[in-house]
Amino acid sequence: MIEDRNEQDTGMHLGAGMKTHIIIHAGNLLHNLRLFSRLARSPLMFVVKANAYGHGLRQVVEITRNSPAVGCFAVDSLAEAEVVRSLQKRKPVLVLGWSDKVETEELVAGGFETVVPSEEHLRWLLGAAAKLKRKARVHIKIETGTNRLGIDPGKAVALLKSLDRRKAELRGIYSHFANIEDTTDPAFARRQLELYHAVLRRVGPTCACRHFSSSASTLLFPETHFDMARVGISAYGYWPSRQTHALFLEKNKGAFDLRPVLSWHSKVAQVKQVKKGAAIGYGLTYRTFAKARIIVIPVGYYDGYDRKLSNAAQVLVNGSKAPVRGRVCMNMFMADVSHIPGVKTGDPVTLLGGKGRERIDADMLAEWSGTIHYEVLSRLNPLIPRIVK
Repeated sequence: MIEDRNEQDTGMHLGAGMKTHIIIHAGNLLHNLRLFSRLARSPLMFVVKANAYGHGLRQVVEITRNSPAVGCFAVDSLAEAEVVRSLQKRKPVLVLGWSDKVETEELVAGGFETVVPSEEHLRWLLGAAAKLKRKARVHIKIETGTNRLGIDPGKAVALLKSLDRRKAELRGIYSHFANIEDTTDPAFARRQLELYHAVLRRVGPTCACRHFSSSASTLLFPETHFDMARVGISAYGYWPSRQTHALFLEKNKGAFDLRPVLSWHSKVAQVKQVKKGAAIGYGLTYRTFAKARIIVIPVGYYDGYDRKLSNAAQVLVNGSKAPVRGRVCMNMFMADVSHIPGVKTGDPVTLLGGKGRERIDADMLAEWSGTIHYEVLSRLNPLIPRIVK
């Protein structure tokens, strides 16, 4: 078995018969979760929404369902919650996203935990509870500064004090940071935390789970851990931002060994010898400066390889970086391997991951395409086969 830590040469025999595939390095995922559980000193709320940040919801839950580092799973939707429940039944599943009125009844019927982002939403849940004669399991979302889903602090206090416990089981009180990972100045986050503390003080002692922490705040601010830390992007091996990494290094002497969980692979579909001045791809956006060897890679923006990577990104071929040439197409793109000897049809191509001493990671793809690594990972096509190692 290839060492999890380095994710080196993955062996394309695993992808035989596939033009592209993703490898999920199970050991790296479990390692990252253990790191965070030790840091938070409690099991985690592991966020597996958006197809487990593109890694594959089923594969990720199967890897982690028995991990003591995971206390519960958090998803975005009822559909995701049902997948998680089908794979494991011991650990709670919390739906963080919005659900419509019909779905709230299904959430109550299924015994899922769910967010209450508004008074109207609570009425739906309580109505479903009365109809089904079972309690809704709710987490009250406090609006502290993101101005997304959430209840104004004053209204939340009144709601919490008047909550009908015959119809609702209060499972959590929580909020979410707005910019804790985008800056080294925590002033706004501290104001959010003060608002949250004010709600807790006014509500008084409760057995409900208090949770506020994201990956960034779990790394940087122990006072945000409360009863359970929510961890998403960093469980998959990535720092939330460069600012988070810089501030962590400033505050801590020891390194925090995050290991990327996902690598993405394809193969050379064709090698073409082209003349000087030849146009590559749609729109004639690139012309060769000399004779060149161009490879075709059978992956495109349908698969999640962003069109903005055109003439900007690099891939790894036989351990060397090769620049993308021309526009990324729907199902394929091209790269220049003039400087890499012996490239032939069927040779492995690494789009994300390590090969030899070189590496392409989601941060690099994000920078080349003008976005964030969250988007790079979560937009990977769910139909691409995921192979667990």
